[in-house]
Amino acid sequence: MGKKNDKIRVRFVGHASHEVTGSCVHIQTETKQILLECGLAQSCESPLALYKKNAADMGFKPRQIDYIFIGHSHADHISLIPRLFKKGSSACVIAPAGTATISKILLKDSAHIAAKDAEFIEKRTGKFCEPLYDDSDVENTMAHWTEYDFGVIHELDENISFRFTPSGHILNSAQIEIFIKQNGLVKKIAYTSDLGNTTTKNYYVNEFKPIEQCNLLIGETTYSDPIRTIGKKDRAKDLEKIKSIIQNKVVEGYGRVLFPVFANARCQMILSLLHEIFGNDETFNVPILIDSPMAVAISKAYLDLLDGDEREKYQQALFWKNVKCIEDYSDSKSWQLSGTPCVILASSGMMQAGRSTSWAARLLPNAQNHIMFCGFSTEGSLAAKIKEGKHKTLRIDGKPVANRCGITSLNSFSSHAQFESLLHYYSSVNCEKIALVHGDYDSKVEFSKILEGEISKNNKTSRVVCVNRTTEILL
Repeated sequence: MGKKNDKIRVRFVGHASHEVTGSCVHIQTETKQILLECGLAQSCESPLALYKKNAADMGFKPRQIDYIFIGHSHADHISLIPRLFKKGSSACVIAPAGTATISKILLKDSAHIAAKDAEFIEKRTGKFCEPLYDDSDVENTMAHWTEYDFGVIHELDENISFRFTPSGHILNSAQIEIFIKQNGLVKKIAYTSDLGNTTTKNYYVNEFKPIEQCNLLIGETTYSDPIRTIGKKDRAKDLEKIKSIIQNKVVEGYGRVLFPVFANARCQMILSLLHEIFGNDETFNVPILIDSPMAVAISKAYLDLLDGDEREKYQQALFWKNVKCIEDYSDSKSWQLSGTPCVILASSGMMQAGRSTSWAARLLPNAQNHIMFCGFSTEGSLAAKIKEGKHKTLRIDGKPVANRCGITSLNSFSSHAQFESLLHYYSSVNCEKIALVHGDYDSKVEFSKILEGEISKNNKTSRVVCVNRTTEILL
């Protein structure tokens, strides 16, 4: 065997190597091929451009993959896995306990979107476009899905073991520690997946626990920009904004307030906070609409995934008399046309698709209405354009819409670790190399320089690597 083939090869084959979304890391040992996640690239590019990105060859053969590890149930981390099964994979999907139900909901929705995108591309190009995958591929994926408990080292075979460690990002989200025995030595690769924001209180997440030692740490850098700082005071301010705006705009002004939310985690978080603020006020009769089939399904699934005090707290919020779960689009349309004062939780959070977009078309022309953003909005998305406040008119579904309603950005609801937390964590890990992924490339480069300085202050010698699609690390 050649010297290079005698090593463990780590390649960063997903778009998250140089962008924010599209997680996928390929690990090759003497006998096995492993993926750390396999997620969709997501952006405001055209459906055709995104299709080409997600349908492109990733530099490995799906049939040869033995294990696919996932950290949590978000589309940019898991929603290309069914495509691997469509192309012949029979890998074991290894997931943290409590992730199967929500993952299946999310993957079914992704298959539905893939079908619609393929149909749209066919109409635009006049050429046949095969969907990335369909429901049967999702079912095949779930048939290979196996869940494992946190905090325990599980042995897959004589050479590969692993452990899930809480990441604090969303419900049942994990960091992944893989122990690989090769040539009589054990090498440990740690992958953060997405890390939670520890500076503010987020509900229904496993408490973050740091990984202390490894040979290679693969770390996310989504919010590694030092200008992003969020603290407990920001959360208190945001809660006051929510209370006052709903009181002024809806209760007293008979307007409507929209929260564009992500169906998984953010919707359930905002619902719980609304119940905390208004749930004990018997005079508060404003309807709270969960207007998204996927958000409704995930919200119901939470009841089976939570226990103890958290389940009781969540159950009170979900079964609050004010809450209306809207699944059929005809019901959503009726609410939109009715003009009834209400608070709406609708996806998607970036307003690129889904019912938040149709709600925006109804609400934007009226200054008495309000949109409260509580998450990241990628550049070029409808949410980003509304936030900018520069456009008197916006185009939604090809039609001009006057932009007059109130806008508030709530900055304390990020579910990602912030700059200071990332810097402290990564500089404290005893490791040989730190590979930075999942972030804007320029911000990642700047963060790497600051991180190297912090590592030096701590008298450590870890090497920091800003990876791209051509990066290969040998262990």
